[in-house]
Amino acid sequence: MHQLNVLIHQARPYYQMLLHQAFNAQGVYNVRLTDDVPAATAHMARRQQSVDVLVLDPAMPRRHARRLFKYLVQASCTGGLLFVGSDGAEGIGLALEARKQGLKVLAELPWPMSMVGLEQALGRL
Repeated sequence: MHQLNVLIHQARPYYQMLLHQAFNAQGVYNVRLTDDVPAATAHMARRQQSVDVLVLDPAMPRRHARRLFKYLVQASCTGGLLFVGSDGAEGIGLALEARKQGLKVLAELPWPMSMVGLEQALGRL
Protein backbone atom coordinates (compact mmCIF):
# COMPACT_ATOMS: atom_id res chain seq x y z
CA MET A 1 0.00 0.00 0.00
CA HIS A 2 1.18 3.52 -0.84
CA GLN A 3 2.28 5.53 2.21
CA LEU A 4 1.06 9.10 1.90
CA ASN A 5 3.59 11.91 1.67
CA VAL A 6 2.36 15.00 3.51
CA LEU A 7 3.90 18.46 3.58
CA ILE A 8 2.54 20.89 6.14
CA HIS A 9 3.21 24.51 5.22
CA GLN A 10 2.36 26.41 8.38
CA ALA A 11 4.19 29.35 9.93
CA ARG A 12 3.02 28.74 13.50
CA PRO A 13 4.88 25.96 15.38
CA TYR A 14 1.90 25.16 17.61
CA TYR A 15 -0.29 24.43 14.58
CA GLN A 16 2.53 22.48 12.94
CA MET A 17 2.62 20.20 15.97
CA LEU A 18 -1.17 19.74 16.08
CA LEU A 19 -1.36 18.94 12.38
CA HIS A 20 1.58 16.54 12.55
CA GLN A 21 -0.05 14.68 15.45
CA ALA A 22 -3.40 14.58 13.65
CA PHE A 23 -1.84 12.92 10.59
CA ASN A 24 0.04 10.46 12.81
CA ALA A 25 -3.26 9.58 14.50
CA GLN A 26 -4.63 8.78 11.02
CA GLY A 27 -1.71 6.41 10.40
CA VAL A 28 0.19 8.86 8.17
CA TYR A 29 3.80 9.10 9.31
CA ASN A 30 5.66 10.55 6.32
CA VAL A 31 4.93 14.13 7.36
CA ARG A 32 7.29 17.04 6.76
CA LEU A 33 7.03 20.66 7.90
CA THR A 34 7.90 23.99 6.29
CA ASP A 35 7.29 27.51 7.48
CA ASP A 36 7.96 29.58 4.36
CA VAL A 37 7.28 29.33 0.63
CA PRO A 38 10.92 28.93 -0.47
CA ALA A 39 11.33 25.99 1.94
CA ALA A 40 8.10 24.41 0.68
CA THR A 41 9.03 24.69 -2.99
CA ALA A 42 12.58 23.52 -2.32
CA HIS A 43 11.24 20.48 -0.46
CA MET A 44 8.94 19.57 -3.33
CA ALA A 45 11.64 20.18 -5.94
CA ARG A 46 14.18 17.87 -4.33
CA ARG A 47 11.76 15.04 -3.50
CA GLN A 48 11.82 11.98 -5.71
CA GLN A 49 8.19 11.29 -4.85
CA SER A 50 5.46 13.86 -5.21
CA VAL A 51 3.62 15.28 -2.23
CA ASP A 52 0.23 13.63 -1.85
CA VAL A 53 -1.21 16.25 0.51
CA LEU A 54 -0.04 19.82 0.94
CA VAL A 55 -1.56 21.40 4.04
CA LEU A 56 -1.93 25.18 3.88
CA ASP A 57 -3.16 27.94 6.16
CA PRO A 58 -5.97 29.82 4.37
CA ALA A 59 -4.81 33.01 6.15
CA MET A 60 -1.34 32.87 4.60
CA PRO A 61 -0.36 36.03 2.71
CA ARG A 62 -2.07 36.05 -0.68
CA ARG A 63 1.16 36.88 -2.56
CA HIS A 64 2.86 33.84 -1.01
CA ALA A 65 -0.11 31.64 -1.88
CA ARG A 66 -0.11 32.82 -5.50
CA ARG A 67 3.60 32.12 -5.83
CA LEU A 68 3.09 28.64 -4.35
CA PHE A 69 0.06 27.92 -6.57
CA LYS A 70 2.03 28.97 -9.66
CA TYR A 71 4.82 26.58 -8.69
CA LEU A 72 2.35 23.72 -8.06
CA VAL A 73 0.64 24.19 -11.41
CA GLN A 74 3.96 24.25 -13.30
CA ALA A 75 5.55 21.35 -11.40
CA SER A 76 2.48 19.11 -11.06
CA CYS A 77 3.96 17.82 -7.81
CA THR A 78 1.04 17.60 -5.42
CA GLY A 79 -1.98 15.35 -5.22
CA GLY A 80 -4.24 17.66 -3.26
CA LEU A 81 -4.42 20.71 -1.06
CA LEU A 82 -5.91 20.75 2.41
CA PHE A 83 -6.68 24.15 3.92
CA VAL A 84 -6.83 24.16 7.72
CA GLY A 85 -7.80 27.24 9.71
CA SER A 86 -9.86 30.32 9.07
CA ASP A 87 -9.42 32.73 6.19
CA GLY A 88 -9.81 35.90 8.20
CA ALA A 89 -9.86 37.97 5.00
CA GLU A 90 -12.63 39.37 2.86
CA GLY A 91 -13.05 38.43 -0.76
CA ILE A 92 -12.07 35.28 -2.61
CA GLY A 93 -10.60 32.60 -0.36
CA LEU A 94 -7.36 30.86 -1.20
CA ALA A 95 -9.11 27.50 -1.67
CA LEU A 96 -11.34 28.98 -4.36
CA GLU A 97 -8.35 30.63 -6.00
CA ALA A 98 -6.49 27.29 -5.99
CA ARG A 99 -9.48 25.57 -7.61
CA LYS A 100 -9.63 28.25 -10.31
CA GLN A 101 -6.00 27.48 -11.14
CA GLY A 102 -6.83 23.81 -11.58
CA LEU A 103 -5.47 22.55 -8.27
CA LYS A 104 -7.32 19.82 -6.38
CA VAL A 105 -8.63 21.01 -3.01
CA LEU A 106 -9.41 18.07 -0.74
CA ALA A 107 -11.13 20.09 1.98
CA GLU A 108 -11.30 23.30 3.97
CA LEU A 109 -11.26 22.49 7.68
CA PRO A 110 -11.63 25.07 10.46
CA TRP A 111 -9.81 25.12 13.80
CA PRO A 112 -10.23 23.14 15.91
CA MET A 113 -9.77 20.56 13.21
CA SER A 114 -12.09 17.58 13.20
CA MET A 115 -10.40 14.19 12.96
CA VAL A 116 -13.46 12.95 11.04
CA GLY A 117 -13.01 15.83 8.60
CA LEU A 118 -9.35 14.95 8.14
CA GLU A 119 -10.20 11.28 7.57
CA GLN A 120 -12.79 12.26 4.96
CA ALA A 121 -10.33 14.56 3.21
CA LEU A 122 -7.71 11.81 3.05
CA GLY A 123 -10.38 9.48 1.67
CA ARG A 124 -10.77 11.82 -1.34
CA LEU A 125 -7.28 10.98 -2.57
